[in-house]
Amino acid sequence: MKQTTYLGLTIITLIFIVVFTLQNTAEVSINLLIWNIKTSLALLIFSLFSLGVLIAIFVLTPIIIALKSTLKKDQKIISELQETEVINSEKEV
Repeated sequence: MKQTTYLGLTIITLIFIVVFTLQNTAEVSINLLIWNIKTSLALLIFSLFSLGVLIAIFVLTPIIIALKSTLKKDQKIISELQETEVINSEKEV
């Protein structure tokens, strides 16, 4: 069921991308300092979106790694506390 849902969403997304690209074929001029680049609007938007995704990945990756490390340490502490709790409860009985 999940594969069918993902396949359907992928096909719908691809259709939107194709329609967007076909509707935004106008050529735009980009001026930055001494550079003057002419490209299609769809390519420009896709490139900027991709650049944003890459920047987000590079910014978030260290944060995710740090959070996973903290989670592992916390899980280890929790399991140690649970073991000592079991040992203490056995001694009381």
